[in-house]
Amino acid sequence: MLLLWFVANTVLWPFNIIVGGLRLNLNVPVLIGAGIFWLWRRGRITRSTAKVLIVLIGFVVCSMVVAIVSPCNDNLLKSAVTAPILLFLAFIGWEAGATAKPSDWLHLPRAATYSLMIALAGFVVEIAMPSRFPLQADYRAHWVLSGIFQEPSNVAFALIPCAAVLLASNRRKWRRRGALTLAGLAIISHSSTLIALTGALLIYRLLIKGISRQTVWLGLAITLGIGLAGAASYQNFLQPTVERIAGVVAYGDTENLSSLAYVQGWEDAWANFSRTHGLGLGFNMMGCHPLPDVAAREILALRGIHELNADDGTFQFSKIVSETGIFGILFYVAIIRWWLLLEKRIRTLTDDTERCVAATQSVMIFCFITSSFVRGGSYFSGAILLWLVAVSGASTARRQRVSARPTKRKLQALVTNHDIPAS
Repeated sequence: MLLLWFVANTVLWPFNIIVGGLRLNLNVPVLIGAGIFWLWRRGRITRSTAKVLIVLIGFVVCSMVVAIVSPCNDNLLKSAVTAPILLFLAFIGWEAGATAKPSDWLHLPRAATYSLMIALAGFVVEIAMPSRFPLQADYRAHWVLSGIFQEPSNVAFALIPCAAVLLASNRRKWRRRGALTLAGLAIISHSSTLIALTGALLIYRLLIKGISRQTVWLGLAITLGIGLAGAASYQNFLQPTVERIAGVVAYGDTENLSSLAYVQGWEDAWANFSRTHGLGLGFNMMGCHPLPDVAAREILALRGIHELNADDGTFQFSKIVSETGIFGILFYVAIIRWWLLLEKRIRTLTDDTERCVAATQSVMIFCFITSSFVRGGSYFSGAILLWLVAVSGASTARRQRVSARPTKRKLQALVTNHDIPAS
């Protein structure tokens, strides 16, 4: 189940289907159907999954109450329909992570390879039959491919976790494949999101692994790839990123839509936090009317696109804080602290398999935290679901290590149950 969970949440979510008038990402029905069958075969759930389910049900109930009394509730039906769906997916994901064996986590680079092969096939088809991808024509004009994804930023959002999992492996061939993935994406599907997430991943590996030969070669390969691409066509490869950064710094004078949307995400988060007195709008209520009256939206309104990214806040942190208020901020503080403690525990592990499994889980958590401040999507777009299964797996592994650790009581029982020879 873990391998399917990874593939579905990296390359299936870009596809949409209509069910009863509701647009769903393809990973949702696939995982629900597979999850029902998998749970039926198992016939039981773990105790930790039951506890998480109770907490999530409490969250949904409180969130619905908040949504009813929020300043706007025209998205109440969407919230009521999608909340049980996310609740069931979270239930399946936590159980999948809690019951996954170390061998399942060690095989995750293989699942990442499958996802990359599917994405690569999409790039090849786009090159061979560009007429099949009319919505990506503007990106292709700047030598950027999107394949099965709607835009290049979604490519980075979905495939960076694949590269990160490969780089976290204890096998050299997987790490080389991860490095090639980052270099290849920098050439064929470069975007500001890709550069930001790749830079964050390199810094993470530098801080965790130190200045190792592997990290140095990885950084040099990616830098060389970006440098050669920039030298070949600065206007197509590097200028959009430079303009986006400059636009965020001085958004009042920019015409870059990505910069304005990003700034709008921060402004929306603060505006929704303020007008709900820190309680938030309620689950999946972002985008309800009236929209926050913020400066970036006024600029976008002049171009007739004042609702640009109004539903997802442009990045995940904006959406979660807008909908959960102070609890969303505390959520991020808690998961960052928990992740740092996990990294600290990894350094104490002596078994190579345990270290590799924990490193894989840690890097998946890192990808969610980092992408939350760069790019976003719905709750079903993969990142948060990958984070959930990683946290579940890491929590279960920690409990197992603690229970296997000899305690003082166990040592005393061991001594009393054995005869002590007379001197």
